[in-house]
Amino acid sequence: METDLEELLADMASLGEAPTLLVACGFDGALSPDGEDRAVQQSSEALNVLLALPGTTVAVVSRRPADEVSELMFLSGSKGGLRMCGPGDLAALRREVGGVALVIDVDPESLEGLGASDVGVLVDDDEDPDDDGHRRVADADEVVEVLEELVSARRH
Repeated sequence: METDLEELLADMASLGEAPTLLVACGFDGALSPDGEDRAVQQSSEALNVLLALPGTTVAVVSRRPADEVSELMFLSGSKGGLRMCGPGDLAALRREVGGVALVIDVDPESLEGLGASDVGVLVDDDEDPDDDGHRRVADADEVVEVLEELVSARRH
């Protein structure tokens, strides 16, 4: 039987083909490991590549001020596709961007309201999770794997 991570990596192929894609990642716990203030560099690198690809919007979701998050990431916002938003602003951003979405966060509230074609990923290392229908990854290192797989799928 495939693990959640293996199934999730397989899902990236279909997301890679979407004409319009929103990639929204929570900062604390998803891009930045628990207890650390800096994003994992490989996550930032993958998001930078996604920012440069056509039809792709990248959002960092955080309750922190946008300028603080920018300083803690290695992102090039000059490409124009980068958005910063709070968890409560994600639904409006989804409507604005359209297309399909990949949302990765530690907060299940961020995954509410996703459509059938969207992929919601909860960063949660619970060995016995509730069966809420969300894909799960254990930590920020597995988020890197997902983002790198999406980059590979989106480039082809």
